Amino acid sequence: MAEKVNNLASSNAEVISLTAVTMHMVYDAVVEKTGVSLVSIPKAVCEEIVANGIKKVGLFGTLATMEQDYMKKDLIENGVQVFVPNEEERALIGKRIYEELEKGIVKESTLAELIGIINRMKEDDGIEGLILGCTELPLILSSDNCPVKCFDSVEVHLKKLIKLAME
Repeated sequence: MAEKVNNLASSNAEVISLTAVTMHMVYDAVVEKTGVSLVSIPKAVCEEIVANGIKKVGLFGTLATMEQDYMKKDLIENGVQVFVPNEEERALIGKRIYEELEKGIVKESTLAELIGIINRMKEDDGIEGLILGCTELPLILSSDNCPVKCFDSVEVHLKKLIKLAME
């Protein structure tokens, strides 16, 4: 990955980014190895959540995204509490992403399951917003059907990239 980033930098690319949330598990190592400032999905999402005044947010994504800290670190440093589903719920979300959403399969029953998890987290944890921390999650969840403010990490990242490219 560092080699590809260096190739882009040496080709005078003005904006470079990792475009998958889960790939941000290697973000720090790539930046350290290359010295290139990449546009970070977790940082862009953090900026958006802080700008919206959210203090408690839920995080859905792949198992790695929900269980590791790369998507949570900036939020926590900015005073935002990050909640992930419980172990059983995380396993269900991971399964639905890999077995359905990645294959373009969108089921009403899966939407109902996800809404149930969100409502439980809203009740138990007091979440005010939800990060869609996987590129496939917007296939099933959006501002139109999410019971809390929905932050699509892909959309937030794209807005940040476009803004930087236009400057």
